[in-house]
Amino acid sequence: MKTFKYIFILIVGLLSSCQLAEDLDDYEPLNALDANKAIVDESTAELALAGVYAGFHQQSGGGGIPEIYTIPSLMSGTLVNSFLINTDEVQGYVNNNPLAVNTSQGLGAYTRMYDVINRANWLIEKASELTDDKFPTPGRRQEILAETRMLRATANFYLLRLWGQFYDMDSKYGISIRTEPSRSGEALPRSTVRETYEVIMEDLDYAIANAPDIRTKSYTNRAYAMGLKAKVLLYQGNYDEAATLARDVMDASPGEFALADTYGEIFLNHATPELFDSSEIVFGTKGDPVAGVGIGNVIGTIYIVSPQYIASEVGTTEVGGQTIVHDGGRISGTIMEGFFGFDSLKSNFNFEPANNRYEMIYHLRMAEVYLIYAEAEARAQNAVTPDALNALNEIRARAGATTTGGDGFETYPATISLPQFLEAVRIEKRMELGVEIGEDWFDMVRYHFVDGFDVSTVKPSATDPDKYILPIDYITIEAGKNVVEQNPNY
Repeated sequence: MKTFKYIFILIVGLLSSCQLAEDLDDYEPLNALDANKAIVDESTAELALAGVYAGFHQQSGGGGIPEIYTIPSLMSGTLVNSFLINTDEVQGYVNNNPLAVNTSQGLGAYTRMYDVINRANWLIEKASELTDDKFPTPGRRQEILAETRMLRATANFYLLRLWGQFYDMDSKYGISIRTEPSRSGEALPRSTVRETYEVIMEDLDYAIANAPDIRTKSYTNRAYAMGLKAKVLLYQGNYDEAATLARDVMDASPGEFALADTYGEIFLNHATPELFDSSEIVFGTKGDPVAGVGIGNVIGTIYIVSPQYIASEVGTTEVGGQTIVHDGGRISGTIMEGFFGFDSLKSNFNFEPANNRYEMIYHLRMAEVYLIYAEAEARAQNAVTPDALNALNEIRARAGATTTGGDGFETYPATISLPQFLEAVRIEKRMELGVEIGEDWFDMVRYHFVDGFDVSTVKPSATDPDKYILPIDYITIEAGKNVVEQNPNY
């Protein structure tokens, strides 16, 4: 399979599902330029950067977005499929037994992330060759490189979480790392998990040193680089550093990055671009009325918010004689009816007319940063510290929890044990972030390998740890002449 050396300037230049069936050796995408000729100064580098960002927008027909976010939600049980899509592939995700052949969604998500990486690699190579005098804006060349490297790190992290044994630093099953543009169809063998994390960290460290503080929330920024690094450190088990970095994000630039006053306001203003101005957003992919961003026209149509997930809102935990309810309305309060009466969660995910739809994919919100901090701080200190407890309770209080010390939707008391606290953080993330980017699935997998958490208590069909990650579709393996090794037991 030929790999392109094109920088895609407009989202309409993305390959459609029909184009993917063509002979790719003869195909040259529309609205694209040879990268060797396209990136010659600041303005053309900005256009190329827009093309990298566009890789996280939707493409019809198994194009990878929103599949990269919906697949883990199907596996966790947060989403289920409607009668509109009942393929063997989707049932494999729902039943936690993913297919390894003839996939559309999985293959699309896998190749889309590598498309983002390849776009980023072309831009990094060509912008690095230019001199500073080609960039009239002081420091902009370094900022463009930093933004691009954050996007590459994001794509690599998404690939590792779904197709690599991200929970085992000593595993050989990382992902195929590409740090240079593809100039041929040559496949690269998989790197180890440790090597994969090292490449992600190198990109994030460069971004922390060189990224802009903020342009708008739909562009990557220094706070996002710090927050994503904290998240990656948490996944690696480096809890001390994860807690320190998450705390830095919580304490920095409170005017730009802070918890929204109420949970509902993050999502409910869906009819105007004001949705994109929330202080809650650290980085998100912005949609426009005429350009689908990737989840809004799926939830409530072909995928449905799971009744089991909705019911989990009223689950309880016993702490020091109190019966504490897990949620107070974040799920039920943001459900709206989609097509055919299907449940759609959060108004930014509603399917609305094209002239009245603004959407955003929340790659990172401040609430998640608080919960990263809470977990990392408790694990690092092997105790429920006051700061860790406050971070968790601040999210609950924002959602309406009271502090009366009785039963119901309340903040957790200082008597909570460490195991109870860690489980409370996992549940809180499931309540707070449900149906956003599938984070609840990756938390369950992490907790299984760190704490022995039984994933099947939440998703009864998830009994085989080898099936916690996806298989690489055999089309990819065969096209690469079996250089890429398949995941175990697929």
